Amino acid sequence: MHTAEFLSFFYQAAPYIHAHRGKTFVIHFDADFADSYLENILQDCAILQSLGIKLILIHGIRAEIDRNLAKSGIISHFSNDKRITSKEMIPEILNAAGSVRLKIEAVLSMNIVNSPMQDAEVKIAGGNYITARPLGVIGGCDFGYTGEIRKINEFAIKSALSDDEIVLISPVGYAPTGEIFNLDSEEVASTIAAELAADKLIYLCEGIANLRATERLHQLTPELAKKKEVENSGIRRRMRAAARACEEGIARVHLVEKDNQGALLQELFTRDGAGIMITAELYDILRPATIDDINHIIALIRPLEANGTLIPRSREILEADIDKFYVLIRDGSIIACVALYPYTQEKTAELACLAVAPEYRKHRRADFLLEQLSQIARQKGMESLFLLTTQTAQWFEARGFSRIEIEELPEKKRAKYNRERNSRAYRKFL
Repeated sequence: MHTAEFLSFFYQAAPYIHAHRGKTFVIHFDADFADSYLENILQDCAILQSLGIKLILIHGIRAEIDRNLAKSGIISHFSNDKRITSKEMIPEILNAAGSVRLKIEAVLSMNIVNSPMQDAEVKIAGGNYITARPLGVIGGCDFGYTGEIRKINEFAIKSALSDDEIVLISPVGYAPTGEIFNLDSEEVASTIAAELAADKLIYLCEGIANLRATERLHQLTPELAKKKEVENSGIRRRMRAAARACEEGIARVHLVEKDNQGALLQELFTRDGAGIMITAELYDILRPATIDDINHIIALIRPLEANGTLIPRSREILEADIDKFYVLIRDGSIIACVALYPYTQEKTAELACLAVAPEYRKHRRADFLLEQLSQIARQKGMESLFLLTTQTAQWFEARGFSRIEIEELPEKKRAKYNRERNSRAYRKFL
């Protein structure tokens, strides 16, 4: 990596390092040691703890249970993606939970020279944190020894976190009567995150990178996450669990590809991340610009002015017109701007100075700005939008704008029209 690239990454990551320090993250992953990805994930978790993040790790054991049951000749049955647990399965489930946990502890305890774990002193806490009860009969299906959380020992978990220990929790719960229940690890993670008011809940699973790339999917509301049709049952379970966690107060839940090395760190320490976020919050926020935004607006529009896409505007003009501008904020940074100049008498408004940072131009943010400004114009009593352009006519035509004559522009706009620039005029009725 070149020095400039390293510094660029480090400067971008620094605000997130500060923001995450002292926060509590719940991280869920399927602990299948037949896959090589798991050691990378655990090493990344150790790095997170070294940066001052309090970690609760919830590990799934479905693959290990399947192997144990197959060896014993026990057949599994599922209903709504949940295993129906018979009494004869419990020893195999306990064996799976115990063996996986020991392997995880072994990896987290490594201290290999020239590895991410060098000089790491990771302390791991565990215990009977979960009191469980039977899931019971649902839709006529008796789930047997499949359970759900009755109570969480919140005090014990918080005490371990305050002692700088990673809390490691298996998806097994115990009843006061001594019974043992097989729990849904995704639900364990969402419930614990909600009960402890964790700052983030993160699910690591297969297929996220492909879903993000093919559908250009970066963010979903809880409502959309519950309705999203996904063939991958693992992603489907996690989306449902993520939606429940958001509804119970977790601000942001992240779904991250488990097989991509470093994806977890990229999701947490870069502006655009590497996964899919489920949140009830608006991640991209459009707000009116202020005088403090002038430098950011200038940085966005100057390249477009230089290549002739936008008409040049001086700082003085921008400052005088700042009340006409809107800026799009992503995670605290201004990534786009647009202006709206109302002509009240003609009940129309000019859309101007639409500019999106180059790295965000493939994610339909210009469309978002156009949609939002159309709504604002309607709220102001406007019946149409118009614009002048030299190079982006086709883009606006594809979004419902039609060519008009210069004489059809509002009188005040016609008086300022630059004949030498020879811009084309377009209009769209709202």
